[in-house]
Amino acid sequence: MSALDGISTRELAATTARALGADGRPEVINYLKDAFDKVVSGGVGNDPHYANQLFSAGNADPLAAARSRGRRFAIEEYRNPANLTLLDARDYAGRNERAINEDRQKGALYALLPAGKERGFRYPKWQFDADGSRLKAVLEPFVSAKVNSWSVHSFMRTKREELGGRSPADVILDSNASVARVIDLAVEEVGGEQGAA
Repeated sequence: MSALDGISTRELAATTARALGADGRPEVINYLKDAFDKVVSGGVGNDPHYANQLFSAGNADPLAAARSRGRRFAIEEYRNPANLTLLDARDYAGRNERAINEDRQKGALYALLPAGKERGFRYPKWQFDADGSRLKAVLEPFVSAKVNSWSVHSFMRTKREELGGRSPADVILDSNASVARVIDLAVEEVGGEQGAA
């Protein structure tokens, strides 16, 4: 934890990455965390060129560059074969399209919104291998707060120290693991989302 009103530098880095459109990118979060750790520890004072290293002339507008990387990531992730079209989800899950859409609308599944000029939702495949009640319990805080599906996806995919280096999706899929800590982290994440607005 840092002296930043009880917020850890990792949480600050995750929130900043989200604001820059780079959530779901662990390398961006780790980079920001390292920078924030250096600022908090006073290490910047010992290195007058640190700001120049962060924002080199080749990256004159880091915010625009981060947004561009975020858009590219969203398009690539949307097209990832592990994120299924509705018809592919139907075939994989052995359920009809209407049931899948209803589960998405009820918050029992989440789907990625189209990126760019793409059309149709994409359903992360791992969800169809999960126990529905475990998944829905973790999704509930996000659904109640109307959190963006990309933020949900980032949360589900990001490995967390609090989960022993596993991602929330990994824990949800492991029927022998409790999802209580994942639900707590989801509630914390929602609190951070609302605080950032």
